[in-house]
Amino acid sequence: MKVAVIGAGHISRQHLSCLQKLPVAETVGVCDLSPAMAESAAEQFGVSRWFTDHREMLDAVRPDVVHVGTPPRSHYALGRDALEAGAHVFIEKPITTSQDDLDALLSLAKERERSVIEDHNYLFNPEIQALLDRVADGTLGDVTHVEVVVALAVLGEGSRMADPNLPHPSLSLPGGVVAEFLTHMAYLAHAFVGRHGRVESSWTSRAPLTPLPCDEFRALIEAETGSASLSFSAHSQPDAFYVRVHGTRMRAEAHLWEPRLVLEREGGVPKPLQPLRNGVAVGWQEARCGAASLWRKLAGGPGAYEGQWELLRRTYAALDRGTELPIPASRIGEVNRLVNELGEQARAACGS
Repeated sequence: MKVAVIGAGHISRQHLSCLQKLPVAETVGVCDLSPAMAESAAEQFGVSRWFTDHREMLDAVRPDVVHVGTPPRSHYALGRDALEAGAHVFIEKPITTSQDDLDALLSLAKERERSVIEDHNYLFNPEIQALLDRVADGTLGDVTHVEVVVALAVLGEGSRMADPNLPHPSLSLPGGVVAEFLTHMAYLAHAFVGRHGRVESSWTSRAPLTPLPCDEFRALIEAETGSASLSFSAHSQPDAFYVRVHGTRMRAEAHLWEPRLVLEREGGVPKPLQPLRNGVAVGWQEARCGAASLWRKLAGGPGAYEGQWELLRRTYAALDRGTELPIPASRIGEVNRLVNELGEQARAACGS
C-alpha cells in the first residue's frame, strides 16, 4: 500500500519510523507547511518525495492510506481531502474538534467505502492488552469500576505546553492542555466499561497566572457495564499515567509511562494471609516489570510508542486482508461523544 504522511513533527516521525518496518506499506510522500521540516523528514526516513501542499501531494502520489499528524483543528479538513482522494485515513487524536465534524467525516468514509482510524495508541500497549485478556477470559471477573489517572507537571520549567510565547495547539481546545490527554483517558475507560451514560466533571486551576485555562480535571462516568473516573493533574507528583481496573475477582493496575502490570488477587490462601501474599506478589511484579522497562529503553525501538506501533501493525494487516479494523468506527464515535461532552462542560467551567 502506498502511504502519505501529512505533518512532519514529532508524532508524525513516530508514524514514519513504524511505517519503515511494515512490509505491506511504502511511504511515497511526506508533507509539511515548513519546507525544511518536510525535506528533513523525507531524508531521515528515505521518502522519495516531499511537499508543502497536501492537495498537490494527494494528486501526485495517489496514496492508498494517508496519516494526519497535524494540530487538531486541521484534522477534519485534511481527513476529508484524503477521503475524497480515495484514501483510507489514520488521524491523530482528537480526530476532530466537534461532533458535527466527526459525524461528517465518518459519513463521508462510509459513502466512499474507505476507513477512518483514530490513534488510540495506549490501548495497544502490552499492559493494557494483558488487562483486556484477563477481562475476556474471566480471570478478573466482572468489571465494576475503572480509574484512568494522568499526573504530569506541564507547568514545570521548560514545558512546551505552558510557554506563553509559543502557545501549544491544545490550548485552543476546550479544557486547554487537559484536552491533549482527554481522548486517551476516554478510550481507555471505554475499553473496560463501554459506552458512557451520565457524566459529571470538575475543571479547576491551582495556578491561575498561566496560559492554561484549567490544570486540574476530574470526571465520574456511569457507563454500560460499570463506572469510570478520569483524572488529570498538573500538580500531583511524581508524573504518572495508569489504569486501575476493579473486578469481582481481581484488582489490577497498568502503568503506561513506566510500563508495569500489578495484580492483586482474591482467594488461593486463607483470608488473613491474602494481604501478605498480595504484597509479596506486587513487589515481585514491580521488580520484574521495572527490569523489563529498563531493557526496552536500552534495546531501542518504539519505547513509549510501542502501543502505536502495534496499532499500526494491526491496522495495516486488516487493510491488507480486508478484515475488521482494530479501532472500528462505532468505537471512535462513542469515545468522541464522551470527549465532546466533557469539552462542553470544560467550556462552561473554564470559559475555554
